[in-house]
Amino acid sequence: MFGLTLRNIRGRKLRYALTTFAVVLGVAFMSTSFVLTDKLRSSFDELSVDIIGDVDFNVRASIQDGERFNRLPVPEELLEVVTDDIPGVDAVSGQIMAWNVIPIVTDDEGNPKATSTRGAPQFGMNYFTGSGPLQEFFVYEGRPPEWTGDINDSATVGEFIVDKKTAEDFDFEVGEIYKVSGPLGNRLFTLTGIANWRSPTENKNFGATLAAFEERTSHTFLDYEGTYDNLNVAVTPGADHGKVAASIQNRLDSYSQDFLAAMSAMPEEQKNALSFLGDIQLEVVDKDTLIEEQRDDFNSFLNVLSGVLLAFAIIAVIVSAFIINNTFSIVLGQRVRELALLRALGATTRQVFRSVILEAVVIGVTATAVGLGVGYLLALGLRELLESVGFGALPGVLPMKPRTIIVAAFVSIGATVLSSILPARRTRSIAPVTAMREEISFTPTSLRRRLIIGGAITLIGVAELISGMTLDIGTKGILWLLGTGAISTFAGVYMLSPIATKPVANFFGRPIQRLFKIPGRLARENAGRRPRRTAATAAALTIGLALVSLAAVVSSSLKATFIDLIEDSTSMDLVVSVDGFGGDFQGFSSDLGNELKELSNERPDLIDSVVSYRFTFDALGVDGDLKDVASTDFALMGSHMDLEIIQGSPQTPAAESTAGIILIHEDPAEERGLKAGDPINVTFPGSKEVALTTAAIFKNDAMLGNWIIDTETFDRYLPQSQDSFLSILFNPDADPEQARTSVESYTQEYPQLSVSNRAEYREEIENQLDQVLSVITTFLALSLLIAVLGITNTLALSVYEQTRELGLLRAVGMTRRQMRRMVRWEAVIIALFGGLLGVSIGVFFGVAATAALPDDFVNILSIPFGSLLQYMLISGLFGILASILPAFRASRLNVLDAISHN
Repeated sequence: MFGLTLRNIRGRKLRYALTTFAVVLGVAFMSTSFVLTDKLRSSFDELSVDIIGDVDFNVRASIQDGERFNRLPVPEELLEVVTDDIPGVDAVSGQIMAWNVIPIVTDDEGNPKATSTRGAPQFGMNYFTGSGPLQEFFVYEGRPPEWTGDINDSATVGEFIVDKKTAEDFDFEVGEIYKVSGPLGNRLFTLTGIANWRSPTENKNFGATLAAFEERTSHTFLDYEGTYDNLNVAVTPGADHGKVAASIQNRLDSYSQDFLAAMSAMPEEQKNALSFLGDIQLEVVDKDTLIEEQRDDFNSFLNVLSGVLLAFAIIAVIVSAFIINNTFSIVLGQRVRELALLRALGATTRQVFRSVILEAVVIGVTATAVGLGVGYLLALGLRELLESVGFGALPGVLPMKPRTIIVAAFVSIGATVLSSILPARRTRSIAPVTAMREEISFTPTSLRRRLIIGGAITLIGVAELISGMTLDIGTKGILWLLGTGAISTFAGVYMLSPIATKPVANFFGRPIQRLFKIPGRLARENAGRRPRRTAATAAALTIGLALVSLAAVVSSSLKATFIDLIEDSTSMDLVVSVDGFGGDFQGFSSDLGNELKELSNERPDLIDSVVSYRFTFDALGVDGDLKDVASTDFALMGSHMDLEIIQGSPQTPAAESTAGIILIHEDPAEERGLKAGDPINVTFPGSKEVALTTAAIFKNDAMLGNWIIDTETFDRYLPQSQDSFLSILFNPDADPEQARTSVESYTQEYPQLSVSNRAEYREEIENQLDQVLSVITTFLALSLLIAVLGITNTLALSVYEQTRELGLLRAVGMTRRQMRRMVRWEAVIIALFGGLLGVSIGVFFGVAATAALPDDFVNILSIPFGSLLQYMLISGLFGILASILPAFRASRLNVLDAISHN
């Protein structure tokens, strides 16, 4: 039976090749996700080690509340506490690493150009002049930066170095003067050197932009006056690390007790700069802990990326499963006489069943081998793509781990075998005497039973979706109901779809019939006379288009909500923000906001007011939970945007017993029973509990979130000094173009920023949402390609199945061209049926998802009819594409051979 199985596959190479190829694509996508993420994970593991370097211990502020990225800096004077007089300590250095430090070059037209605002981050660092294990930068061209004077003096030109990759990518030249944008604004610096990071021979920064400054300059320019991020400690070779760590911690504990007294003796300016360190707690951590923390940071990103890629791969495999099931159903239906002869020759039903399953196993094994190879090639291409967009170099061989091979084989073989079981089970009903009959085929299963089961499953799915839209059972419960409801609804609709096949085929087919006469009529009738086959063939396309349509509805609703927000809730005339997608840490110097505020004072005839906004994530502790917090100028905010205050006023002064004021959204306020004027206890990173006055309760949280504190409170407790965006309001009598020109005369010095009016800002957000939709559609394009292969496969099998019928049509006068048209338009009708079903299901799911999302996220339902119509047209084009090979084969049949075909 094994040899017979292999001969069957060899005898039907094309149909099995198309089926195998459909599985190959799913396996390829899955293996690509594993190979690429494994490479990224190994590269990030190496980078984690490189970032820590030869540092043995790190002295830093401990985290009481908030994410690690909100960790407070440590006082500069710790360098006098943790010194090499501690037994076992070889060297100590302070480290500064500031975000969003951007060297500025000029483009071909002489305009300022930011080195980059996308991809890897951009850091400004202090240059450690020592050598040995704590050395970070290795200058190979030029020299290290030196002190040239106070960088805040307009006459001073500082010095800096950049890493090798940045220098090569942007043509930096040693000795040239460049403007650098940092936390405290733009300053001029001479490039004195180009360096490798963490290695004398290799730059290991993984694509990040690194600019390093002389020690004193870095404290001033990078806004680390009197502080470091942390201290790095190298231990003497052979020393007991445990004893060294204990000695350092003892020093830190003694220092923490005296810190408040030390602060009181500092100069007033330095004391104010360090006020947020009032309750700092210091800790010493070893190298292994530091490396593990870095790995955790990278893995959090990789887990998301891997999950997304695997989700699309699973979709592709599911689509392939429909094609496999349909192919086996058709092929076995064509082989009933062959299987009956096997039974007549003594083969048992079990042997026949196993033979069919073995065919599926062979397809699965072949698809695994080919899919792994194709997936590896795709991973190579994606690596090149990531490197080209500034993600960083990924040198070395891409890993093909045993886990990747095992999972790919399990999924591939499992999908093919499971998809073939139902068709294979039907071979058990074949009796040996069947081989003697003239016309033979499988007896179709009961359509009535299928419709009853399908209707019940659909009702269950719809009930789950409605429950997910209406019940308040928490995010996880809602997602579970929506997910299971969507799966149940799709399964039920798939089972019910045969009853719609003929009406839909007539709907799409009659216009074709009027245009192409007999070929159009035959195409319409062929598509409608096998409802189960048409529904199964279209199912693969239905899945892909349902997901694309779902994403389109949600994206369109998001855009409509945002447009409504811009139009109804904001009154600012300009928005200044970082160009491109804004990550959690993107920001720019508050100097620009201060300059524009000065402009509003000098030219009130042009600029009415300027408001700056800051965001910090997971930095506000409330009842043990971490919240994102925004900050702005409460006095001016109301004229720029409408928070829909329902209690109190943002201008309410803080009570004497509290340290500042806070605005709270109505939902968390209601949960905690708060009203305007009530105190609320919160915590900031490194601080004990602080009481704030609830100045107002508001309704509109779309722009600034649920928790907003005033700028003074933000500056006191949070070290983040960079603005996230600015809003600018013109004088009502000003010429908008003149007012904008005056603003752009300042912002042109910051090429990493964009200046947009409300319409342009709205368009930017719409474009970003469209880009996200494009990415989703691109990933789903794989499943759509598999669906096209499914239609091609089904039509090819149908051509073989109808060989005699097609021969008779040619014998009575149908031309080859008419034959091609008939097959082509049958494919188009099937594709349009799948497209209509997919778009309809996708819109329904999109409506359900939009209704289930919080109102402050999406509160307007928008169905993009234009895009949905495009999807339908694309479905028709897919049908034409899928018909090329079957139509060609049908038109090339030999008439006499076809008539005598059995």
